[in-house]
Amino acid sequence: MAEERKGTNLMRLAVGAGIIAAGAVALAVFVPRRRWAAAAAPLRAAMNLPVAAAVAAWATGLWDDVTAPTPPIFDDMRPFDEF
Repeated sequence: MAEERKGTNLMRLAVGAGIIAAGAVALAVFVPRRRWAAAAAPLRAAMNLPVAAAVAAWATGLWDDVTAPTPPIFDDMRPFDEF
């Protein structure tokens, strides 16, 4: 039963990845470069601001905190669990 579900999940993952890849290729082929450049200009200008660097540093620190290895937490407080 587990193998059947794993196969289905892998198939869904493959189909989803194929759809995303097809969309990315379609955008790259059909959207002109000057339109990409026009859309990226405000973002490129915003990245030169010190606020953007501070937000990027904060997000990086937050990501490091969230993904840091931690010991397991045992919070099972039932008094007679061994019976």
